Amino acid sequence: MSQPLILNFDAEIFSLLAVQKACYRFSDVAAFEVTLERNGKTTSISVTATPLAEKTDESVDDLEHRLRNEVLDHQLREQIRAQTEGVRNLILAHAFSKSGLISGDVPPSSV
Repeated sequence: MSQPLILNFDAEIFSLLAVQKACYRFSDVAAFEVTLERNGKTTSISVTATPLAEKTDESVDDLEHRLRNEVLDHQLREQIRAQTEGVRNLILAHAFSKSGLISGDVPPSSV
């Protein structure tokens, strides 16, 4: 059986959700255990990845690099989502205001 891969991510830089989403992305090639580890004032997210099959198409090193890139991708998506939330809500509010769905003039639906 392959040796498990152990990775650590700084919890001040990466969110737990970003790490979990990245692990889920590779759930077809490895099983993951995600834990929070507190060491004094710092917290890290520890990931133990165990390959599902002895002979996989990607090496453990490839899995490490791809997982780290995927975590970064999900973290950046979260930051962009947070930064653009106000504009996104404004666009949705404007779109719904023109649809008549949120006005008081809509008659109740017949049951």
